[in-house]
Amino acid sequence: MENRHLRETVEIIGVISIVASLLLVAWEVRQANRIAAAEIEMQLAQGFNTMNMSRATMPDFARLFPKMAAPGNHLVTATEASQLQGLAWHFANLYYSAQIAHDNGLLDARRLNMYRLDLVQTLDRFPGLHGPFLQIYDAFPEMRSMAVFQPLRDLEPGEPRLEAELTPDTD
Repeated sequence: MENRHLRETVEIIGVISIVASLLLVAWEVRQANRIAAAEIEMQLAQGFNTMNMSRATMPDFARLFPKMAAPGNHLVTATEASQLQGLAWHFANLYYSAQIAHDNGLLDARRLNMYRLDLVQTLDRFPGLHGPFLQIYDAFPEMRSMAVFQPLRDLEPGEPRLEAELTPDTD
């Protein structure tokens, strides 16, 4: 009788140990996911911070912003058009990264919507980026199914791809 009682006690302890181990593993996986999500957020923020610091510290880069904000009031050189395209790529890569993080469960829908709204604000503040953004959007049709790029679908289809007149470079 004692052997049976001892065996049952050991089995109960074993089951409790297994359940405790599974709970610990679940907790560790949850913590790892939280850390990964925080790292994604920090990397995305770093991308925006890099651009803002470049604007604050590089006069040539800062001169692009009035041309993005009021493209009809400024002439854009070929070099500046290339820089605007590069800036649009920078934004597109950040938004794409947010979408991929969401698709992989590292960014919740609320946060993804924040990046979509950021794209809306970027398009509102910088109409000079519409053309470069649409060129990227046209070149990569898979972007059409991504929620974060929905604001680009809302741009009028007849909108010109370059909104400012190009002038020869004097660099």
